[in-house]
Amino acid sequence: MVIQNSTNNDIVKNLKEISYEMSILIVEDDILLQEQLKTFLSRFFKHIDVANNGLEALDKYSKNQYSLIFTDLTMPFMGGEELAKKIKLINESQHIMVLSAHSESDKLIQLVNIGIDGYLLKPLDITSVLKQITKICQAIYNRDMLEHFNLMLEESNSELMNRNAELRAALKELTAAKETIQKLSTPQNQTKIKQTKPKQEVSFLQTKKVSAIEFANSYPLELESTNESLEDLEAQFYILLANAEKTFDQRSIVELTGLLNDFAREIEMIPQFASIAHGIFEVEKAFRSVQDHTKIPTVLPMLGSLFDNLEKWRKGIFLYQDVDDIHYMDNSLISDALSLQGFLSSENSTSDSSDMELF
Repeated sequence: MVIQNSTNNDIVKNLKEISYEMSILIVEDDILLQEQLKTFLSRFFKHIDVANNGLEALDKYSKNQYSLIFTDLTMPFMGGEELAKKIKLINESQHIMVLSAHSESDKLIQLVNIGIDGYLLKPLDITSVLKQITKICQAIYNRDMLEHFNLMLEESNSELMNRNAELRAALKELTAAKETIQKLSTPQNQTKIKQTKPKQEVSFLQTKKVSAIEFANSYPLELESTNESLEDLEAQFYILLANAEKTFDQRSIVELTGLLNDFAREIEMIPQFASIAHGIFEVEKAFRSVQDHTKIPTVLPMLGSLFDNLEKWRKGIFLYQDVDDIHYMDNSLISDALSLQGFLSSENSTSDSSDMELF
């Protein structure tokens, strides 16, 4: 059973943002489809387990927690319907999607009564799969965020009560310190402060690292635009990579090198990351020089790993702004790019194909 080729950039972007911390379980006795689903969905979910039948799935479910379960209906030992019933008895709120090659209204009604969240017909269409997964994951994400905010609110209320007591005590100290501050504000002391302040500021600027927040405050509009462009290019890449697992031809090479060039040019616009942009440009040149394009799929896992790290780098600096040093991944990304370039160059030098221009 082959996953049909159809998808949408906006759906991919939205799903990646809300599902990156979720774990799923795939229950499918068709090993080929099981592997295809796992490979495709691994681009969106933090962790994926697989099971070949309902009994194996129940064993895994007793040991792990899953945000979402995909299950086939017809399987040996225990089918999907019985599995769904048993899981719902354990956890009524567990989200479950059913995969089936048949659309049976009576069976569908039974599954709805059990409490499943969705029904996907085989062969699976990527657009349909992504739309339904995104809808369910959005509900899971909203529920988790609500629980998180409620917990934060409870903790904040408790902390505020403690802080009120501390502030009342601090108010007495501040009142007592008022006279001391007034004494320090004499003309003589102000002159001393003005003389020492510039030296202190220069020393601080020379020694501190540039955090993502400081960097964003310096270029707010530029970084927001760059983040959106890089995110779009990442979505296009992951779609290309998913399609390449089935077939990779000369048109795929054109699309891939174009994406690499666009990605490098976006990064190149920010001088602080010129070395990373250069590394990606070198990877693009290496792909363009490959004479036997049938060898390219062997290096796609390395390219996928590079883009996974680039996505992590982008989110830490441009999206979440939670890193202490904007250059914390420079060496790692450049090393990945150079390793990929070296591997491609090696493949090209050992190729038995005759030299020919791809473009």
